[in-house]
Formats: sequence, C-alpha cells, structure tokens
Amino acid sequence: MQGAAFCGGVLAVGLVTGVAGRVRRHDPVLVLVLAGVAVATLLAAGTSLLKILADPYAQLPAMTYWLLGGLSAVTRGDVNAVAPAIALGVVPLWMLRWRMNLLSLADEEAMALGVDVRRVRIVLVAAATLMTAAAVSISGTIGWVGLVVPHVARLLVGPDFRRLLPMALVIGAGFLVAADTIARTAASIEIPLGVLTAVTGAPFFLWLLARSRRAW
Repeated sequence: MQGAAFCGGVLAVGLVTGVAGRVRRHDPVLVLVLAGVAVATLLAAGTSLLKILADPYAQLPAMTYWLLGGLSAVTRGDVNAVAPAIALGVVPLWMLRWRMNLLSLADEEAMALGVDVRRVRIVLVAAATLMTAAAVSISGTIGWVGLVVPHVARLLVGPDFRRLLPMALVIGAGFLVAADTIARTAASIEIPLGVLTAVTGAPFFLWLLARSRRAW
C-alpha cells in the first residue's frame, strides 16, 4: 500500500501540473487549483471504486484506517525507507527558498529579476510533491497540516521564505507530534490523527479567513 500511495501521489501531481501547463490564457495559480480539484475528484472516485472491490474482511479495514491517517502503525523501517526521498525534496526547497519570494510577484517582474519562473516553479512543485508523497505513503492522509502550519509560521516570522521555510518545518513537526500525543491519550481509544487535525485545523483556517477579511 505504501508504494502504491507514493506512486499515486506523484502521478496525481504530474497530471495536475501537466494539465495546468497546457492552459496559457488564464491565471496560472487559479488554473493549478482548478486542475487539482478536478484530478482529486477523479482519483477520489477511483479510491471509492477500490473500496467497493476490496475484500471487506482484510483489505477494506486497512484501506479505511490508512485514509483516516495515523502514526501508530509507522515503524522505524518505514521512516528509513522514506527518509531519502524527503531529504531529496528538502534540498531544492532550501536552496531556492530566496527565489520563492520572487515567485509572489507577477511572472514578468520575476523574469526581469533573472528568475526562470517556469523552471523554478516545476522544481519546487516536484520537490514538495516528492516529500508529501513519501510522508503520506506511511502515515496516510493527514489533512490541514500543510495548509494551516505555513500560515502560523507566516504570522510569526513574516513572508520571507528564508525564515518562513525552516519555521514551517519546525512548527509542522511539532504540531504533528502534539496532535499524535493527544490522539493517543485523550480518549480510551486512539482518535484517528486525520480526524483530529481536521477538527483543529478547519476552525483555525476559518479564523484566518475572517481575520484577513477584516484586514481588508
């Protein structure tokens, strides 16, 4: 299951970037988001089909538990297996962290400052995809961490990616460890980690949206 999840994640982002790269006349960020929604919906339908076809006594419980997300089944061997892929993804993100600041500008302005926008964007997306697919392959789908944690880090250190990237890595790791500890100790049964992060992450994200709207 881990190998299939890793390959599936890489394939999904490949489809998204491939579709988005063919659309030239619209905002690239908007096209990327819409392409991601479409591909995610398609793959979710495939996941539902696999659950229907799976053995209800052996395969289906394992698939359902993996989709809920959790670290209880992760072993040191699993961590050692995905560590090279995560390290390989961190390197280009760390080396190009100052260029991420320029990508917040319009493409023409970033190119005028000497940044190959298309190439840098592809490298960053590929590196982030590699890290995410490696982590998800052993932990399952734990949502909201990658959406909420960067906003928290931005509130603490500002938008400069030279400080934002390492801060997001540290806060993300700490948040996941704290959430896993609560999931194991808050009730008589272990709460699925993906459920707990959704319960805490969604209200916080809504608060961020309300806060940004008041700032406007």
